[in-house]
Amino acid sequence: MKVTEITVNAGRTFNHPFEQYSNLRPSVTLRAVLEDGEDALESARKLQAQAETLVEDHKQHLLDSIQQLEDLRQREREIVKLESLITNSQQRLASLRTENGAAQLHFQGDDSEMPY
Repeated sequence: MKVTEITVNAGRTFNHPFEQYSNLRPSVTLRAVLEDGEDALESARKLQAQAETLVEDHKQHLLDSIQQLEDLRQREREIVKLESLITNSQQRLASLRTENGAAQLHFQGDDSEMPY
């Protein structure tokens, strides 16, 4: 028997790091045509190693991208929370200033009622 063509597959299945019930499955198929005199077994091993490297690199790229997206989402949530806190604080500050101004007007009429 003479082997003239090699096809290899490599794939990974792994859980999405931030979502439940979500898996990712990168995979690749490589095909090579052997030239006369090439060792089919050695060529298959090399081709499989290339496929495995490609899939593992892609997996790492996916995980890095997913982590960057999650970091962005967390920063956006924090920004919204801080903006809300600032708005609420500004409203409370305005309310206190209004109350304080009314109290000062009340005491300006009679200095004997001033608390200090």
